[in-house]
Amino acid sequence: MLLRRTALIFGLASVAWIAVGEGGEAPSLELVYSGDRKGKVQPCGCPKNPMGHIGRQAAAVAAHRRTEIPGLYFDLGNTFYESLEVPAVMREQWGRRAAIIARSMARMKLDFFVPGPTDFAAGLPGLYRLMEEAKTPVLAADLVAESGRPIFPGLLYFNRGDLSVRVIGIAGFQPTVEGISVRDPAVALRESLASAKPADLTIVASHLDKKRARALARSIPGIDAVLIADHKLHLIPDTKAGSVVVGSSKEGKHLGRLSFYKRGEGPYVGGVRLRRLRAKAGKDTAAAAELKAVMKGNTFAYKIHGLGEEQPMDDVVGGWVKSYVHFVGKWEAERGQAPPGYSGEGDFVGAERCGLCHPDALAQWKTTKHSHAYDSLVHFGQQLDRECIGCHTAGWRHPGGFSDPRAVGMLKHVQCESCHGPGKHHAQTGNKAMIIRGKAEAAFCETCHQPDLETAFTEATHMPQVKHWDD
Repeated sequence: MLLRRTALIFGLASVAWIAVGEGGEAPSLELVYSGDRKGKVQPCGCPKNPMGHIGRQAAAVAAHRRTEIPGLYFDLGNTFYESLEVPAVMREQWGRRAAIIARSMARMKLDFFVPGPTDFAAGLPGLYRLMEEAKTPVLAADLVAESGRPIFPGLLYFNRGDLSVRVIGIAGFQPTVEGISVRDPAVALRESLASAKPADLTIVASHLDKKRARALARSIPGIDAVLIADHKLHLIPDTKAGSVVVGSSKEGKHLGRLSFYKRGEGPYVGGVRLRRLRAKAGKDTAAAAELKAVMKGNTFAYKIHGLGEEQPMDDVVGGWVKSYVHFVGKWEAERGQAPPGYSGEGDFVGAERCGLCHPDALAQWKTTKHSHAYDSLVHFGQQLDRECIGCHTAGWRHPGGFSDPRAVGMLKHVQCESCHGPGKHHAQTGNKAMIIRGKAEAAFCETCHQPDLETAFTEATHMPQVKHWDD
């Protein structure tokens, strides 16, 4: 096991991959990984420096391979699909994106993959097909068939530079697939370690939540790092375990990079010894001095590699995504109208009709970002993507609402009726009782301005920007 310290290097990495320790040396090994992609292949819709794109990830991995730093490259699951249930209307679109991701994994030559729950959305045969396309081994020591036999291998060995590495995959969830069950992750991990050959580094790659990941690191000796697909977690050094728990990023916006530094010529300092030193250091002067010496210098560092507009693009993968965007456009053009079940008499009238009676409100709306929300889709080439349209138009998937991406019409942008509901009956009668939503509540705003987005809704900040009513 490697020596560790709790003083960490943490921050956004630049496009350049070289990371150095306090002594100026390059890492002995770097783990470069993604997770929780949820089927996204294009950049996020953030108005400033939109993050993500599977082509940027492919280019970043290729750039790292060109360095002299030994690396392991992998993915931590919830990768191919957004949810366990694939909406019928999205089946073709999501399937094409999953295929692009699989081909991109093959191009990146990933060392392994740990599945997440949503990766089973097309069943076990569907996941097998994707991984055959990805040419990437699947690791999951705790997933077993009804017979008790493992579904996937649980352990892989790697030699990188002058380090030997053993990686154990732990799914940590019950797949919604008949005939597959999950074993206790701790039992599966202990058994894997008991039968494993010795190695310099022991890595657990998993889809555990951070609470269970920390519990494993604390209860089972011999683990250097536990990596999990939790985009809300970046790095947790665990002084009681003497190890590190590291999260990933959401929707392909970043790559995680965990760097290890080999110190000294002798054996690595193990976690058990490190824990004992920590326990004694508060009472024992000699132990405190030894601990200080042991912890001197960086033994690991963690950085997030942002996949923003400054990141180069892999042209091949970028071409696949462009073909997908073209498919979406052609598909929508052929379909023309909204999905079945959403046609009917038009109940939406458009902002200009509202403005006949509410000219001040219309004038105020035209000063807001809502009034050109659709333009941002056009800017990123996502105006035909039905996963984006709903938050940038009025009435998408509702009777008489925005329905035909070929003919944008009067309901583009976030309009009066996006917040207040269809206004046909109110416009005809002038009856305020016909207004579906008088003042939209914060919870309604958050259906689009989700908490984890750059455009996350804050009532105190955002309500004044769109205010057009008297208190």
